[in-house]
Amino acid sequence: MTTYLSTQWRLVASQPGLFATLAIMPLYSLVFYTTLRAQDRPDLAPIVALTTFGMSMWAHGMFVASNIVENDRREGVIQQGLLTPAAYQWSMVIRIIGTTALSLVALAEVVVIGVLLGFSTVPESVTLCVLVAMLLVLGTAGAALLVSALGVRVQAIRSLQNALTYPFYLLGGLILPADWLPEPVHWLTRIFFLSHGFRLLQDAAAGHVTDVTSRLAVLLLLVLAQLLVGACALAVVLRAARAGRVPLYG
Repeated sequence: MTTYLSTQWRLVASQPGLFATLAIMPLYSLVFYTTLRAQDRPDLAPIVALTTFGMSMWAHGMFVASNIVENDRREGVIQQGLLTPAAYQWSMVIRIIGTTALSLVALAEVVVIGVLLGFSTVPESVTLCVLVAMLLVLGTAGAALLVSALGVRVQAIRSLQNALTYPFYLLGGLILPADWLPEPVHWLTRIFFLSHGFRLLQDAAAGHVTDVTSRLAVLLLLVLAQLLVGACALAVVLRAARAGRVPLYG
């Protein structure tokens, strides 16, 4: 496990482009903070910080997943990994979780930006916010695993990555409250870990948390389900590729 993580982090460090999302997305908070100042609502600064973090985390997760698959295909790692598909799948799980965890840096970035602009970005329930943020990172890694499975299956991984950003900001309640969405879409938010987690983050930031234990339990179950779906999808695709049913493009 340590070997997989250290190898992936060395690969990330050798490709500065992988940090583009974490460097650019937190700057969106400048627009949000400016809006708060214009509306004289400094009390919403912690929520703005968490919103920007959520967008950065999701975008980074999708970007990392597509990049890992693309690099592995280009370097022939996937083809070699099919000799031991279980080991390769495990390495993908560890590499994606480890790299997605770097998105926690974005949380520190938006907090610092807020402080520099004169806002108090410290949420009411710091410990709860950190715990929920870590669970959301795990859930995003599970979603990234699912994207990586699709990336092995199809060639247009970049187009897929672009399609999985802004629609999921809406589905996760990052741009608009999930309750404002049409009923069929609102139903999907009830089983989407990002929607549950972000709502809990907002409440923790405002100090209006109720039923913490049950809400954390639901979030944990949704995150574990997302990880399971992602890992299983990757296992199925790798087995199909090993059997020759999935072409591995060069």
